[in-house]
Amino acid sequence: MRAPAAARFVAAFAALVASIACGGGTTPTEPTAPAPVYELKTSTFPGTLTTGGAAGFPFTVVNPGDINLTITELAPVSTLTMGLALGSWDAAASTCTQQISTSTATINVAYAATPSAPGEYCVGIFDIGNVQVSTNFVLKVTYY
Repeated sequence: MRAPAAARFVAAFAALVASIACGGGTTPTEPTAPAPVYELKTSTFPGTLTTGGAAGFPFTVVNPGDINLTITELAPVSTLTMGLALGSWDAAASTCTQQISTSTATINVAYAATPSAPGEYCVGIFDIGNVQVSTNFVLKVTYY
């Protein structure tokens, strides 16, 4: 008994589809590399400010993203308002070129910035006229 022509066509078509599905006639594709995962880093910078003083600290950003600056400690007076700045660091000259700043920084309030490129950055703290006696501080910077 012979199979009707339509049945033979369906069987041949199914074999063709199966051979294509198994790699026949396709070109291989390169696997997509996974996106890099950057670790959130935290740096702390302790120091002391005198009346009218300022201090700066460098750090390296690997992936541009949010940078958060926070004063985590002030002593002996924790209620002082201070200045905070973020800038680019010139390692050869050991200088910080200020890019943004605030003169209203208080303890435990984070200030955010987003750099446009990886590179050397710096954070600075400065007296805006409130420091009457030497003041100890700790700055916390989070970045990628």
